Amino acid sequence: MSTVDSPSAYPELQLGCLAPAAPVGDILARVERVVADGVRRLDRVADVVRRNRVVLLAAHNLDGTTHPTGAALVAELAPFVADRRRRAEALVRTEELLERLGVALGIPVWGIKGLASRAGYPDPALRELRDADVAVAGADEAFALAEELRGHGYDTDHAELPWIKHDAGGTPYGQYKLTGPDGHSAVDIHFGPGYSAGHCGLLPVPAPTEPGLRPLPILANLRPMTGNSGGDVHVTVKDVNDLWTAAKVLDPESAAALVRDARAAALHGHLAGIARLTAEITSVDRDQREVLDVLVRAAAGRAGRPVVATGLMSRTAPVRVLRTTGRAYAQARAHTRSVPVRVAAAVTAFAFYVVNARPRVVTAPVLTRRPAPWRCVRLVPVGLAETLDRRGPDAASQWEGDRLGSAAPRPAGGGPRRESLRWTTDRTVLAYNDTVFVSTVWGVLPRAVVRSAAVGPEQRRPAHTVAGAAE
Repeated sequence: MSTVDSPSAYPELQLGCLAPAAPVGDILARVERVVADGVRRLDRVADVVRRNRVVLLAAHNLDGTTHPTGAALVAELAPFVADRRRRAEALVRTEELLERLGVALGIPVWGIKGLASRAGYPDPALRELRDADVAVAGADEAFALAEELRGHGYDTDHAELPWIKHDAGGTPYGQYKLTGPDGHSAVDIHFGPGYSAGHCGLLPVPAPTEPGLRPLPILANLRPMTGNSGGDVHVTVKDVNDLWTAAKVLDPESAAALVRDARAAALHGHLAGIARLTAEITSVDRDQREVLDVLVRAAAGRAGRPVVATGLMSRTAPVRVLRTTGRAYAQARAHTRSVPVRVAAAVTAFAFYVVNARPRVVTAPVLTRRPAPWRCVRLVPVGLAETLDRRGPDAASQWEGDRLGSAAPRPAGGGPRRESLRWTTDRTVLAYNDTVFVSTVWGVLPRAVVRSAAVGPEQRRPAHTVAGAAE
Protein backbone atom coordinates (compact mmCIF):
# COMPACT_ATOMS: atom_id res chain seq x y z
CA MET A 1 0.00 0.00 0.00
CA SER A 2 1.38 3.40 -0.91
CA THR A 3 2.50 5.99 1.63
CA VAL A 4 -0.48 8.25 0.95
CA ASP A 5 -2.77 5.46 2.16
CA SER A 6 -0.86 4.89 5.40
CA PRO A 7 -2.37 5.95 8.74
CA SER A 8 0.27 8.66 9.15
CA ALA A 9 -1.17 10.40 6.08
CA TYR A 10 -4.52 10.73 7.89
CA PRO A 11 -3.91 12.70 11.11
CA GLU A 12 -7.68 13.03 11.56
CA LEU A 13 -7.78 9.36 12.58
CA GLN A 14 -6.28 10.34 15.93
CA LEU A 15 -9.09 12.81 16.57
CA GLY A 16 -11.42 9.83 17.01
CA CYS A 17 -9.16 8.00 19.48
CA LEU A 18 -9.95 7.60 23.16
CA ALA A 19 -6.29 8.36 23.86
CA PRO A 20 -4.67 10.07 20.86
CA ALA A 21 -0.92 9.59 20.50
CA ALA A 22 -0.45 13.36 20.05
CA PRO A 23 -2.08 16.43 21.63
CA VAL A 24 -5.22 17.60 19.85
CA GLY A 25 -3.59 20.92 18.97
CA ASP A 26 -0.73 19.15 17.18
CA ILE A 27 -3.19 16.91 15.33
CA LEU A 28 -5.18 19.92 14.15
CA ALA A 29 -1.99 21.62 12.93
CA ARG A 30 -1.30 18.56 10.77
CA VAL A 31 -4.90 18.52 9.51
CA GLU A 32 -4.56 22.20 8.66
CA ARG A 33 -1.52 21.44 6.50
CA VAL A 34 -3.35 18.58 4.76
CA VAL A 35 -6.15 20.98 3.82
CA ALA A 36 -3.86 23.89 2.92
CA ASP A 37 -1.75 21.66 0.66
CA GLY A 38 -4.84 20.52 -1.21
CA VAL A 39 -4.44 16.87 -0.18
CA ARG A 40 -8.00 16.72 1.17
CA ARG A 41 -10.78 19.24 1.61
CA LEU A 42 -12.15 19.67 5.10
CA ASP A 43 -15.38 17.87 4.17
CA ARG A 44 -13.26 14.84 3.18
CA VAL A 45 -11.48 15.02 6.52
CA ALA A 46 -14.91 14.89 8.20
CA ASP A 47 -15.86 11.98 5.95
CA VAL A 48 -12.81 9.99 7.07
CA VAL A 49 -13.91 10.51 10.67
CA ARG A 50 -17.42 9.37 9.75
CA ARG A 51 -16.19 6.25 7.96
CA ASN A 52 -14.21 5.29 11.02
CA ARG A 53 -17.38 5.51 13.15
CA VAL A 54 -15.90 7.90 15.68
CA VAL A 55 -17.93 11.05 15.03
CA LEU A 56 -19.00 11.44 18.66
CA LEU A 57 -15.49 10.90 19.98
CA ALA A 58 -14.00 13.37 17.53
CA ALA A 59 -16.61 15.97 18.49
CA HIS A 60 -15.85 15.28 22.16
CA ASN A 61 -12.09 15.68 21.62
CA LEU A 62 -12.68 18.93 19.71
CA ASP A 63 -15.06 20.38 22.28
CA GLY A 64 -13.92 23.85 23.31
CA THR A 65 -11.14 24.08 20.74
CA THR A 66 -10.17 27.56 19.59
CA HIS A 67 -8.08 26.33 16.67
CA PRO A 68 -9.65 27.68 13.43
CA THR A 69 -9.40 24.31 11.68
CA GLY A 70 -10.86 22.60 14.72
CA ALA A 71 -13.82 24.96 14.82
CA ALA A 72 -14.44 24.48 11.09
CA LEU A 73 -14.24 20.71 11.48
CA VAL A 74 -16.75 20.82 14.35
CA ALA A 75 -19.16 22.55 11.96
CA GLU A 76 -18.56 19.88 9.29
CA LEU A 77 -19.23 17.13 11.82
CA ALA A 78 -22.35 18.74 13.30
CA PRO A 79 -24.91 16.97 11.02
CA PHE A 80 -23.25 13.60 11.73
CA VAL A 81 -23.28 14.30 15.47
CA ALA A 82 -27.02 15.06 15.39
CA ASP A 83 -27.65 11.83 13.48
CA ARG A 84 -25.61 9.75 15.95
CA ARG A 85 -27.51 11.24 18.87
CA ARG A 86 -30.82 10.27 17.25
CA ARG A 87 -29.45 6.76 16.78
CA ALA A 88 -28.45 6.65 20.44
CA GLU A 89 -31.98 7.56 21.52
CA ALA A 90 -33.42 4.83 19.31
CA LEU A 91 -30.93 2.35 20.70
CA VAL A 92 -32.00 3.05 24.28
CA ARG A 93 -35.61 2.20 23.39
CA THR A 94 -34.45 -0.93 21.57
CA GLU A 95 -32.37 -2.12 24.51
CA GLU A 96 -35.31 -1.64 26.87
CA LEU A 97 -37.49 -3.70 24.54
CA LEU A 98 -34.91 -6.48 24.24
CA GLU A 99 -34.57 -6.63 28.01
CA ARG A 100 -38.35 -6.94 28.47
CA LEU A 101 -38.69 -9.57 25.76
CA GLY A 102 -35.75 -11.61 26.97
CA VAL A 103 -37.21 -11.77 30.46
CA ALA A 104 -40.75 -12.50 29.21
CA LEU A 105 -39.52 -15.30 26.95
CA GLY A 106 -37.03 -16.65 29.45
CA ILE A 107 -34.25 -16.17 26.88
CA PRO A 108 -30.75 -15.07 27.95
CA VAL A 109 -29.40 -12.48 25.51
CA TRP A 110 -25.89 -11.12 25.19
CA GLY A 111 -25.35 -7.61 23.91
CA ILE A 112 -22.26 -7.99 21.72
CA LYS A 113 -19.88 -5.79 19.75
CA GLY A 114 -20.67 -2.15 20.58
CA LEU A 115 -23.25 -3.03 23.23
CA ALA A 116 -20.45 -4.77 25.14
CA SER A 117 -17.29 -2.80 24.28
CA ARG A 118 -18.78 0.56 25.30
CA ALA A 119 -18.63 -0.58 28.94
CA GLY A 120 -14.87 -0.01 28.82
CA TYR A 121 -15.18 3.57 27.53
CA PRO A 122 -14.81 6.44 30.02
CA ASP A 123 -18.19 7.60 28.71
CA PRO A 124 -20.13 4.70 27.12
CA ALA A 125 -22.27 7.20 25.19
CA LEU A 126 -19.23 8.03 23.03
CA ARG A 127 -19.19 4.55 21.45
CA GLU A 128 -21.08 4.73 18.14
CA LEU A 129 -23.58 2.00 17.33
CA ARG A 130 -25.82 1.52 14.33
CA ASP A 131 -27.66 -1.71 15.13
CA ALA A 132 -28.28 -3.62 18.32
CA ASP A 133 -26.15 -6.74 17.85
CA VAL A 134 -27.16 -9.49 20.24
CA ALA A 135 -26.37 -13.19 20.66
CA VAL A 136 -28.48 -16.09 21.93
CA ALA A 137 -27.62 -19.73 22.51
CA GLY A 138 -29.41 -21.39 19.60
CA ALA A 139 -31.69 -21.15 16.58
CA ASP A 140 -34.91 -21.75 18.52
CA GLU A 141 -34.11 -18.84 20.84
CA ALA A 142 -33.24 -16.60 17.90
CA PHE A 143 -36.48 -17.27 16.05
CA ALA A 144 -38.56 -16.94 19.22
CA LEU A 145 -37.01 -13.53 19.91
CA ALA A 146 -37.44 -12.50 16.27
CA GLU A 147 -41.13 -13.47 16.34
CA GLU A 148 -41.68 -11.41 19.47
CA LEU A 149 -39.90 -8.42 17.90
CA ARG A 150 -42.16 -8.75 14.86
CA GLY A 151 -45.07 -8.44 17.26
CA HIS A 152 -43.63 -5.06 18.26
CA GLY A 153 -43.38 -3.55 14.80
CA TYR A 154 -40.19 -5.17 13.47
CA ASP A 155 -39.80 -6.76 10.03
CA THR A 156 -37.37 -9.35 8.73
CA ASP A 157 -34.70 -7.41 6.82
CA HIS A 158 -35.20 -8.26 3.14
CA ALA A 159 -31.78 -6.87 2.20
CA GLU A 160 -29.92 -9.07 4.69
CA LEU A 161 -31.95 -12.26 4.94
CA PRO A 162 -31.73 -14.69 7.86
CA TRP A 163 -29.28 -17.49 7.26
CA ILE A 164 -28.28 -20.71 8.95
CA LYS A 165 -25.24 -22.99 8.70
CA HIS A 166 -23.85 -25.81 10.74
CA ASP A 167 -20.29 -26.59 11.60
CA ALA A 168 -18.38 -29.79 10.89
CA GLY A 169 -19.88 -31.37 14.01
CA GLY A 170 -23.45 -30.55 13.03
CA THR A 171 -24.01 -27.64 15.45
CA PRO A 172 -26.18 -24.91 13.89
CA TYR A 173 -25.30 -21.23 13.91
CA GLY A 174 -26.47 -18.20 11.99
CA GLN A 175 -27.93 -14.74 12.00
CA TYR A 176 -31.35 -13.07 11.81
CA LYS A 177 -31.58 -9.32 11.21
CA LEU A 178 -34.75 -7.28 11.68
CA THR A 179 -35.44 -3.65 10.87
CA GLY A 180 -37.16 -1.60 13.51
CA PRO A 181 -40.16 0.71 13.52
CA ASP A 182 -39.63 4.46 13.76
CA GLY A 183 -37.66 5.34 16.84
CA HIS A 184 -36.04 1.91 17.21
CA SER A 185 -32.75 0.47 16.01
CA ALA A 186 -32.36 -2.56 13.79
CA VAL A 187 -31.65 -5.77 15.73
CA ASP A 188 -29.12 -8.32 14.49
CA ILE A 189 -29.54 -11.64 16.30
CA HIS A 190 -26.56 -14.02 16.19
CA PHE A 191 -27.07 -17.57 17.36
CA GLY A 192 -25.00 -20.67 17.97
CA PRO A 193 -21.75 -21.43 19.78
CA GLY A 194 -19.77 -18.57 18.30
CA TYR A 195 -19.55 -15.56 16.02
CA SER A 196 -19.43 -16.40 12.33
CA ALA A 197 -16.34 -15.15 10.54
CA GLY A 198 -16.14 -15.70 6.80
CA HIS A 199 -17.00 -18.94 5.06
CA CYS A 200 -16.30 -21.43 7.85
CA GLY A 201 -14.67 -19.52 10.67
CA LEU A 202 -16.32 -19.50 14.08
CA LEU A 203 -15.01 -17.48 17.01
CA PRO A 204 -16.27 -18.94 20.30
CA VAL A 205 -18.75 -17.00 22.44
CA PRO A 206 -19.92 -18.36 25.81
CA ALA A 207 -23.63 -19.09 26.08
CA PRO A 208 -25.62 -16.45 28.01
CA THR A 209 -27.28 -17.74 31.15
CA GLU A 210 -29.51 -15.02 32.64
CA PRO A 211 -32.82 -14.14 30.92
CA GLY A 212 -32.87 -10.61 29.61
CA LEU A 213 -30.20 -8.47 27.95
CA ARG A 214 -26.70 -8.38 29.44
CA PRO A 215 -23.43 -7.12 27.90
CA LEU A 216 -20.97 -9.81 26.88
CA PRO A 217 -17.84 -9.44 29.05
CA ILE A 218 -15.29 -7.19 27.38
CA LEU A 219 -12.61 -9.84 26.89
CA ALA A 220 -15.05 -12.37 25.41
CA ASN A 221 -16.34 -9.59 23.16
CA LEU A 222 -12.96 -9.36 21.44
CA ARG A 223 -14.00 -12.43 19.40
CA PRO A 224 -17.09 -10.79 17.82
CA MET A 225 -15.11 -7.56 17.43
CA THR A 226 -12.35 -9.37 15.54
CA GLY A 227 -14.82 -11.35 13.44
CA ASN A 228 -16.82 -8.28 12.48
CA SER A 229 -13.77 -6.21 11.60
CA GLY A 230 -12.20 -9.09 9.70
CA GLY A 231 -15.38 -9.55 7.68
CA ASP A 232 -15.26 -5.87 6.69
CA VAL A 233 -11.53 -6.31 5.88
CA HIS A 234 -10.71 -2.68 6.63
CA VAL A 235 -9.77 -1.51 10.13
CA THR A 236 -11.61 1.41 11.71
CA VAL A 237 -10.65 3.65 14.59
CA LYS A 238 -13.74 2.20 16.27
CA ASP A 239 -11.89 -1.15 16.29
CA VAL A 240 -8.79 0.56 17.64
CA ASN A 241 -10.71 2.08 20.54
CA ASP A 242 -12.40 -1.23 21.36
CA LEU A 243 -9.03 -2.98 21.48
CA TRP A 244 -7.43 -0.10 23.41
CA THR A 245 -10.04 -0.42 26.18
CA ALA A 246 -9.77 -4.23 26.27
CA ALA A 247 -5.96 -4.05 26.41
CA LYS A 248 -6.26 -2.27 29.77
CA VAL A 249 -7.64 -5.48 31.32
CA LEU A 250 -6.24 -8.10 28.93
CA ASP A 251 -3.30 -10.09 30.26
CA PRO A 252 -0.73 -11.84 28.02
CA GLU A 253 -2.22 -15.29 28.65
CA SER A 254 -5.70 -14.14 27.64
CA ALA A 255 -4.17 -12.40 24.63
CA ALA A 256 -2.52 -15.67 23.60
CA ALA A 257 -5.90 -17.45 23.88
CA LEU A 258 -7.46 -14.77 21.70
CA VAL A 259 -4.70 -15.29 19.14
CA ARG A 260 -5.37 -19.05 19.07
CA ASP A 261 -9.07 -18.47 18.38
CA ALA A 262 -8.28 -15.83 15.75
CA ARG A 263 -5.76 -18.13 14.06
CA ALA A 264 -8.36 -20.92 13.79
CA ALA A 265 -10.57 -18.43 11.92
CA ALA A 266 -7.59 -17.19 9.85
CA LEU A 267 -7.97 -13.72 11.39
CA HIS A 268 -4.77 -13.54 13.43
CA GLY A 269 -3.18 -11.33 10.76
CA HIS A 270 -6.14 -8.96 10.82
CA LEU A 271 -6.08 -8.87 14.62
CA ALA A 272 -2.37 -8.04 14.44
CA GLY A 273 -3.24 -5.21 12.06
CA ILE A 274 -5.68 -3.72 14.56
CA ALA A 275 -3.07 -4.03 17.30
CA ARG A 276 -0.40 -2.44 15.12
CA LEU A 277 -2.64 0.53 14.29
CA THR A 278 -3.61 0.87 17.96
CA ALA A 279 0.04 1.14 18.92
CA GLU A 280 0.64 3.66 16.13
CA ILE A 281 -2.13 6.20 16.70
CA THR A 282 -2.96 5.92 20.42
CA SER A 283 -1.15 6.53 23.67
CA VAL A 284 -0.69 3.23 25.54
CA ASP A 285 0.82 2.33 28.88
CA ARG A 286 3.39 -0.43 29.45
CA ASP A 287 0.81 -3.15 30.15
CA GLN A 288 -1.20 -2.27 27.07
CA ARG A 289 1.98 -2.26 24.98
CA GLU A 290 2.86 -5.74 26.21
CA VAL A 291 -0.54 -7.11 25.22
CA LEU A 292 -0.48 -5.38 21.83
CA ASP A 293 2.96 -6.84 21.17
CA VAL A 294 1.58 -10.34 21.79
CA LEU A 295 -1.13 -9.71 19.20
CA VAL A 296 1.26 -8.21 16.66
CA ARG A 297 3.74 -11.07 16.97
CA ALA A 298 0.92 -13.52 16.24
CA ALA A 299 1.10 -12.57 12.58
CA ALA A 300 4.71 -13.77 12.45
CA GLY A 301 5.59 -11.07 9.93
CA ARG A 302 2.99 -12.25 7.43
CA ALA A 303 0.39 -9.51 7.92
CA GLY A 304 0.45 -6.57 5.56
CA ARG A 305 -0.36 -3.04 6.61
CA PRO A 306 -4.05 -2.90 7.60
CA VAL A 307 -6.55 -1.48 5.14
CA VAL A 308 -7.66 1.60 7.06
CA ALA A 309 -11.14 3.00 6.45
CA THR A 310 -10.24 6.21 4.64
CA GLY A 311 -12.86 6.15 1.91
CA LEU A 312 -10.82 4.22 -0.63
CA MET A 313 -13.47 1.53 -0.88
CA SER A 314 -12.82 0.87 -4.56
CA ARG A 315 -9.47 -0.53 -3.42
CA THR A 316 -10.98 -2.34 -0.43
CA ALA A 317 -13.47 -4.37 -2.50
CA PRO A 318 -10.97 -6.57 -4.39
CA VAL A 319 -8.90 -6.97 -1.22
CA ARG A 320 -12.01 -8.21 0.56
CA VAL A 321 -12.72 -10.80 -2.14
CA LEU A 322 -9.15 -12.10 -2.14
CA ARG A 323 -8.74 -12.17 1.61
CA THR A 324 -12.11 -13.83 2.22
CA THR A 325 -11.32 -16.50 -0.36
CA GLY A 326 -7.87 -17.18 1.04
CA ARG A 327 -9.20 -17.26 4.57
CA ALA A 328 -11.81 -19.85 3.61
CA TYR A 329 -9.04 -22.25 2.65
CA ALA A 330 -7.18 -21.58 5.91
CA GLN A 331 -10.37 -21.86 7.97
CA ALA A 332 -11.20 -25.23 6.42
CA ARG A 333 -7.69 -26.39 7.26
CA ALA A 334 -8.62 -26.02 10.95
CA HIS A 335 -11.37 -28.63 10.41
CA THR A 336 -10.01 -31.08 7.86
CA ARG A 337 -6.80 -32.41 6.36
CA SER A 338 -8.49 -32.93 3.00
CA VAL A 339 -7.02 -30.58 0.40
CA PRO A 340 -10.02 -31.02 -1.95
CA VAL A 341 -12.37 -29.98 0.86
CA ARG A 342 -10.25 -26.91 1.57
CA VAL A 343 -10.19 -25.98 -2.11
CA ALA A 344 -13.96 -26.44 -2.29
CA ALA A 345 -14.37 -24.09 0.67
CA ALA A 346 -12.26 -21.42 -1.05
CA VAL A 347 -14.09 -21.81 -4.37
CA THR A 348 -17.47 -21.58 -2.66
CA ALA A 349 -16.42 -18.45 -0.77
CA PHE A 350 -15.23 -16.85 -4.03
CA ALA A 351 -18.45 -17.84 -5.78
CA PHE A 352 -20.53 -15.79 -3.35
CA TYR A 353 -18.89 -12.68 -4.80
CA VAL A 354 -19.26 -13.56 -8.48
CA VAL A 355 -22.52 -15.52 -8.69
CA ASN A 356 -25.85 -13.71 -8.72
CA ALA A 357 -27.38 -15.08 -5.52
CA ARG A 358 -30.24 -12.58 -5.35
CA PRO A 359 -33.47 -14.43 -4.46
CA ARG A 360 -35.62 -15.06 -7.53
CA VAL A 361 -38.59 -17.32 -8.20
CA VAL A 362 -38.08 -19.55 -11.23
CA THR A 363 -39.55 -22.65 -12.76
CA ALA A 364 -37.07 -25.26 -11.60
CA PRO A 365 -37.15 -28.81 -10.31
CA VAL A 366 -37.54 -29.29 -6.57
CA LEU A 367 -34.44 -31.06 -5.33
CA THR A 368 -33.87 -32.54 -1.90
CA ARG A 369 -31.00 -30.73 -0.25
CA ARG A 370 -28.70 -32.80 1.90
CA PRO A 371 -27.18 -31.06 4.92
CA ALA A 372 -23.54 -30.08 4.42
CA PRO A 373 -21.08 -28.38 6.78
CA TRP A 374 -20.72 -24.60 6.33
CA ARG A 375 -23.36 -24.38 3.62
CA CYS A 376 -25.01 -20.98 4.01
CA VAL A 377 -28.77 -21.47 3.64
CA ARG A 378 -30.67 -18.21 3.39
CA LEU A 379 -34.27 -18.06 4.54
CA VAL A 380 -36.75 -16.06 2.50
CA PRO A 381 -40.01 -15.19 4.30
CA VAL A 382 -42.83 -16.74 2.32
CA GLY A 383 -44.55 -13.36 1.89
CA LEU A 384 -41.41 -11.94 0.31
CA ALA A 385 -41.12 -15.01 -1.93
CA GLU A 386 -44.75 -14.46 -3.05
CA THR A 387 -43.96 -10.82 -3.85
CA LEU A 388 -40.97 -11.88 -5.96
CA ASP A 389 -43.15 -14.47 -7.70
CA ARG A 390 -45.80 -11.91 -8.62
CA ARG A 391 -43.62 -8.89 -9.38
CA GLY A 392 -40.18 -10.19 -10.32
CA PRO A 393 -36.72 -10.38 -8.71
CA ASP A 394 -36.40 -6.59 -8.37
CA ALA A 395 -39.50 -6.26 -6.20
CA ALA A 396 -38.01 -7.00 -2.75
CA SER A 397 -38.38 -3.35 -1.71
CA GLN A 398 -42.12 -3.55 -2.55
CA TRP A 399 -42.69 -6.26 0.05
CA GLU A 400 -44.97 -5.09 2.84
CA GLY A 401 -42.92 -6.82 5.50
CA ASP A 402 -43.83 -9.50 8.00
CA ARG A 403 -44.51 -7.62 11.20
CA LEU A 404 -47.26 -9.19 13.26
CA GLY A 405 -50.45 -7.34 14.11
CA SER A 406 -49.76 -7.63 17.82
CA ALA A 407 -47.28 -9.29 20.11
CA ALA A 408 -46.80 -12.96 19.30
CA PRO A 409 -49.68 -15.05 20.74
CA ARG A 410 -49.13 -16.84 24.01
CA PRO A 411 -50.69 -20.02 25.35
CA ALA A 412 -53.43 -19.91 27.99
CA GLY A 413 -50.90 -20.38 30.78
CA GLY A 414 -49.40 -16.97 29.97
CA GLY A 415 -45.87 -18.16 29.13
CA PRO A 416 -44.11 -17.63 25.81
CA ARG A 417 -45.35 -19.65 22.87
CA ARG A 418 -42.28 -21.65 21.83
CA GLU A 419 -41.87 -24.37 19.26
CA SER A 420 -38.90 -25.97 17.58
CA LEU A 421 -37.92 -25.03 14.06
CA ARG A 422 -39.32 -27.56 11.61
CA TRP A 423 -37.97 -28.48 8.17
CA THR A 424 -39.88 -30.25 5.44
CA THR A 425 -38.31 -33.59 4.58
CA ASP A 426 -36.78 -32.16 1.39
CA ARG A 427 -35.45 -29.21 3.43
CA THR A 428 -36.88 -26.59 1.11
CA VAL A 429 -39.18 -24.99 3.69
CA LEU A 430 -38.57 -24.06 7.33
CA ALA A 431 -41.27 -23.05 9.81
CA TYR A 432 -41.38 -21.60 13.30
CA ASN A 433 -44.88 -21.42 14.76
CA ASP A 434 -46.90 -20.01 11.84
CA THR A 435 -43.93 -18.23 10.24
CA VAL A 436 -42.71 -19.93 7.07
CA PHE A 437 -39.48 -19.47 5.13
CA VAL A 438 -38.43 -20.82 1.74
CA SER A 439 -34.76 -21.81 1.79
CA THR A 440 -32.13 -21.11 -0.84
CA VAL A 441 -28.37 -21.32 -1.21
CA TRP A 442 -27.75 -19.55 -4.52
CA GLY A 443 -30.96 -17.51 -4.69
CA VAL A 444 -33.08 -19.94 -6.71
CA LEU A 445 -36.62 -20.35 -5.33
CA PRO A 446 -38.55 -23.06 -7.21
CA ARG A 447 -41.99 -21.69 -8.07
CA ALA A 448 -43.71 -24.90 -6.96
CA VAL A 449 -42.14 -24.64 -3.51
CA VAL A 450 -43.09 -20.98 -3.10
CA ARG A 451 -46.71 -21.56 -4.09
CA SER A 452 -47.00 -24.64 -1.91
CA ALA A 453 -45.53 -22.80 1.07
CA ALA A 454 -47.90 -19.89 0.56
CA VAL A 455 -51.09 -21.84 1.36
CA GLY A 456 -52.86 -21.67 4.73
CA PRO A 457 -50.95 -22.42 7.95
CA GLU A 458 -52.93 -25.61 8.60
CA GLN A 459 -51.74 -27.03 5.28
CA ARG A 460 -48.19 -25.78 5.07
CA ARG A 461 -46.79 -26.70 8.50
CA PRO A 462 -43.72 -28.92 7.94
CA ALA A 463 -44.08 -32.08 9.97
CA HIS A 464 -40.39 -33.00 10.06
CA THR A 465 -38.71 -31.55 13.15
CA VAL A 466 -34.94 -31.34 13.00
CA ALA A 467 -33.09 -30.96 16.28
CA GLY A 468 -31.54 -27.52 16.36
CA ALA A 469 -32.79 -26.88 12.83
CA ALA A 470 -29.36 -27.55 11.38
CA GLU A 471 -29.20 -27.30 7.62
